[in-house]
Amino acid sequence: MLRRSYRRSSLPRRLVRLLLYFLCALFVLDLLTILKHHREFSRNLVSHTYTSTAVLPTPVRDQKIYIVAQFWTNARVISERWGQALLDLVDVLGKENVHVSILESGSLDNTKEVLKQLDDILVQNNIPHVTILDPTTHADEINAGPLDSQGTPRQGWIQTTTVGTQWGKELRRIPYLARLRNRALDPLFKSHDEQGQKFDKILFLNDVVFRPQDVLTLLATNQGSFSAACALDFHLPPAYYDTFALRDSEGLGTIQTTFPYFRGIDSRETMLKGMPTKVSSCWNGMIVMDSAPFYEGLRFRALSDSLASKHLEASECCLIHTDMNVTIPGAGQRIYVNPSVRVGYTVDAYNTTHSGPEENFVSATQYVTGLWTNRLRRVVLPRETKSMKEVTRKMARWVKEGENSLERREENGAICAIDEQHILIWNGWKHV
Repeated sequence: MLRRSYRRSSLPRRLVRLLLYFLCALFVLDLLTILKHHREFSRNLVSHTYTSTAVLPTPVRDQKIYIVAQFWTNARVISERWGQALLDLVDVLGKENVHVSILESGSLDNTKEVLKQLDDILVQNNIPHVTILDPTTHADEINAGPLDSQGTPRQGWIQTTTVGTQWGKELRRIPYLARLRNRALDPLFKSHDEQGQKFDKILFLNDVVFRPQDVLTLLATNQGSFSAACALDFHLPPAYYDTFALRDSEGLGTIQTTFPYFRGIDSRETMLKGMPTKVSSCWNGMIVMDSAPFYEGLRFRALSDSLASKHLEASECCLIHTDMNVTIPGAGQRIYVNPSVRVGYTVDAYNTTHSGPEENFVSATQYVTGLWTNRLRRVVLPRETKSMKEVTRKMARWVKEGENSLERREENGAICAIDEQHILIWNGWKHV
């Protein structure tokens, strides 16, 4: 009896032991599979990197590129690295293939002086360009007030919860930025209207660290067949920076700021392979866009003031993609983030994301932990977050309240909206 009792009691322990062995085997198999995928990821990053125009895909060679940049209080960035990076890029692309448009607005440092020096160099080298130095500061914009000289309300002003404001209303940040972006594009349309000149692509450059090969690689995304192609941008790696504009192929914000970023299966699986990844919207410090929608009337914009007054905001850099798909149906299916292109807002950030002989930005350890973290988040976190539900509720209320209004209340950029308000202030902007 004692022997039989011993055997019975040992049986559950054997089952537990077998279960542990089985789980360990699954863990090892999963780990080895993930590490195999990391090697494929690393190879793809290298194979989709282009360091010379001579090796670019045929459709990409000798395209006409309109380069756009906006600056506000960026003197140090321009003088230390950005200006030379631009000149290096023009040298690689060929000055006969580019036009540079730089817009500066009301900087609080000596950005204007630095840009004048850069402008002189562009002139000396016969590089087609226009440099606009606008003396209007944020304070000037704010002090103009919410009414024009005729007493008509200006767009971009809304009432907020802030107490003691000068006008009872405050100036929104996004309409202001959208207006500046459109102004930087004005020379593009002027050259087309007056000279019949047409560009193939528009390259928007933030105040980022980049090399010519980054732009070449971005231009070669999907063999040059895209509506828009974005880099990945970093300020404090390994977290990426531009959460405001990036949406996956299902229109969702990223589920985590570290690799592999996305919840949507198509975007996530493609990013894990190190391939150009389809998304619904992106900007990420550097973006190349097909010029065709702009020649068809596409412009940057913000949410309407009536919608923003519900404590909602959306990036003009996200709305441009949803509007692009309306301007040219199907264009929204050809938007990519290219992981072979990483830019940084500091030199350290750029160097960190280009480490080792293959300039990888995701180590094997980061790849494994990132994938496991992503799995866990997809299980634990709901697809529709509390914030997303709040945005949906506010937009529905805005539409309903507009039934008795003359305003046409439709918004195709719902995926871009977030539950925030951004207000311009004299030395930058703030949340409300």
